[in-house]
Formats: sequence, structure tokens, C-alpha cells
Amino acid sequence: MSVLFSDRLFLTGFMGAGKSTVGQQLAERLGCHFVDLDKLIEERAGKTISEIFANDGESHFRQLETETLFSLPVDRPGVYSTGGGVVTSSQNREFMQAAGRIVYLRAEWKTLQKRLSGSTDRPLASPDKDWSSIRDLLESRIANYEAADVIVDTDGKSVDWIVSYILETLNR
Repeated sequence: MSVLFSDRLFLTGFMGAGKSTVGQQLAERLGCHFVDLDKLIEERAGKTISEIFANDGESHFRQLETETLFSLPVDRPGVYSTGGGVVTSSQNREFMQAAGRIVYLRAEWKTLQKRLSGSTDRPLASPDKDWSSIRDLLESRIANYEAADVIVDTDGKSVDWIVSYILETLNR
């Protein structure tokens, strides 16, 4: 593979967009490490994201998210799967833009809704939320997602196709 980065790739997108799945395969193809930011937050906090939301609130989670993002090693290239809300902070967006390249995995609402159905580990898409509030959340983030360096429409595409598209686009 001719793509080798001295910086980092940040995968963004709404819950259920496939950031972790695509990120793992992308890192494998690039021969670099992969970090799921949400998993790293859970490890450092000693709690699941659902527990953080329930016990400490969303604002505390967002603080942990920013601290974790900013703690990533600046001298180590890699692929980073971010949480769906990381783009809600201008500070986070500016950090990712300065530190590497941002890839937005865009999926249609029907696809995301199908993937999120029955989800129990996503506090902002829990079964007690109605679909219209979750869709409103998506809509409120779209402009920030679309400020990415690369936008990939993922509906009906295989993970292999998505990874290849990202690599081809970044090679141009």
C-alpha cells in the first residue's frame, strides 16, 4: 500500500456509521495502530459510556472525550474512531484538523436507524428515546461532519470498498 501517513486519520460520523469496523480494517491496511476513542475513554474512566452518562452526565463525558482526544500521541500515526458527538466541540474539530485528516462516514437515516434499533449501549440512542429526537441530533451535527477532508457515502458498500475508497481518495 502506497499510503503512509505521518499524521492521523480521524473517522467521524453518527452512531452506527461503522467507524470502529472501518477503522480497524483501515489501520490494518495502512499498517498502523487503531484506537477507538470511546473504548479508550471507558478504559481510563473505569466505566462504560452508558455509566458515565448515567452517573456523571453528558457534559462530563464530553470533557473526558476532549481530554482523551488531546492526549493522543502527536508523534504516532494511526487511525482513530471517534464518538459520534466529538464534532460538537469546535475545540475538538480544530484539534483533529491540525493533527491529521478527518474522514466522515456518511450513512442515510434509514441505514442508521436500522443499525441503532435495539441498541442498549448508546445513551443518546437508548430504547427510551424516540426516533425523531435521534434524527434531530443527527441533523444538528451534519454541517460539522461535512467539514471533513473526505466524505464517504457508505450505504450499500462493503467495508473493503469503503477502506479502498478512503485510501484512493487520500492518495490523490
